[in-house]
Amino acid sequence: MKILAIGPLPPPLHGQSIADRMAFDSLARTDDVTVIDTTIERGFAGDRLPPVWSPRRLAKIAALLFRDAPKVCRRYDVHYMSVGVSFRTLMRFAPYMTAALVKGEPYVLHTHSAMLYDNFVASSPMKRSIMAFFLRRAARVIVLGDRIAGSTARIVPPSRISVCANGVDDSLFVHEPAERSSGGVVRVLFLSNLMEAKGIFELFEAFRLLGEGYTLALAGAVENEAVQRELDRLLSDCPGRVRYEGVVTGEAKRKLLAQSDILVLPSRNEGQGIVILEAYATGCAVVTDPSVGGIGDVFRDGVNGAACNHSDPRSIAEAVKCAAVRVAFFAKNNLKESLKYSSGAFAARIKNILEESLRGGSH
Repeated sequence: MKILAIGPLPPPLHGQSIADRMAFDSLARTDDVTVIDTTIERGFAGDRLPPVWSPRRLAKIAALLFRDAPKVCRRYDVHYMSVGVSFRTLMRFAPYMTAALVKGEPYVLHTHSAMLYDNFVASSPMKRSIMAFFLRRAARVIVLGDRIAGSTARIVPPSRISVCANGVDDSLFVHEPAERSSGGVVRVLFLSNLMEAKGIFELFEAFRLLGEGYTLALAGAVENEAVQRELDRLLSDCPGRVRYEGVVTGEAKRKLLAQSDILVLPSRNEGQGIVILEAYATGCAVVTDPSVGGIGDVFRDGVNGAACNHSDPRSIAEAVKCAAVRVAFFAKNNLKESLKYSSGAFAARIKNILEESLRGGSH
């Protein structure tokens, strides 16, 4: 296939950019892929991202569109777009979707959040009409799991919705559970950007309830000064038990996961959580809230780890304690579960969906 692949690529690192890099690179091994990187944050390196409708930000977007115009004007079999799910982030792709419609070429929209329907109903009638116009003309709308597919079907015909779980970088996979416990200390890991929406404040409070038998490693970008203050306070309150690793990638990430017993993700807004799948690939137990977004499609309480209420620090702490006594059991289960999330399996799912979009086949 001749594919135009459009979406944000790292840096910065986040679930969508990581998934895009994996998908685009994998497709390029077997197909003719032209890539358009829609990331604008790099244009403001060393500075805060300007407000949404600021002239500087709009100018950056316009510059990217001008840069990419020659690529957009070529002929393709299918346009594959990794899009946002709010009105604003979906409209970033309106020029690309319009170009596909004008050329009479199918486009496939890949969403990485559970919030498409929520954002849709919260929008004004005019914005809903515009969103529906582009969503319903997509050859496919890809979502992360069955739960999200159910809500998306209120906007898009079910026959045009495809489910595709995320994938994991193959370099993270291990074949046997590691010998993890060290001197009876349980090593807890938070591996995501340190954001309020990821439950970082609740995790800080939960860790204070766990006591001396637990350590906590945190890795990811710090969202703002409020998070930085609380992180500094936790480091001061728990000397020797908490460490901040900064942003980690590649071998550093693999090593950090391999040296941890339990990954904790008390996020309040999550499409699926690539980091959960990364924990599976390295044999970590997981503590998370399966009622959030599409997490419940890939996580089962008592099988992959322990479920918690993401908004309750006591619940998070109790779930960590429950997971700690069955780390070996969860590690074995998760390594087996991880096989379906390899980058090869992920790319095969996407390629199959793109081929179906050309044939006009159903989900």
